[in-house]
Amino acid sequence: MEAVKVPQHLELDDVIAFGLGATDLLCLIVGGVVAWWLYLVLPGAAVFRIGLGAFPALTGLALGVLRIGDLGLRDWLAIGLAYALQPRVLVTGVTS
Repeated sequence: MEAVKVPQHLELDDVIAFGLGATDLLCLIVGGVVAWWLYLVLPGAAVFRIGLGAFPALTGLALGVLRIGDLGLRDWLAIGLAYALQPRVLVTGVTS
């Protein structure tokens, strides 16, 4: 039997379910659990509890599913945070 060459340079994410990776599913699950917990814990009318629980649910959905180009929203947030935390230096002239 002849050996088969398998490419080793590919950096592919593991897909667990519905085309989503482990981190994507974790974001969805955490957002849903936090939304459900808020719904159960907060007092008041159901509309009020649903409104407050929608924020973590939508945040988890956006962080887990939303893609801009080839990068997910989590990656874009990390890039933006790294850019914002980068030290700035003002150069005002040529020094010798």
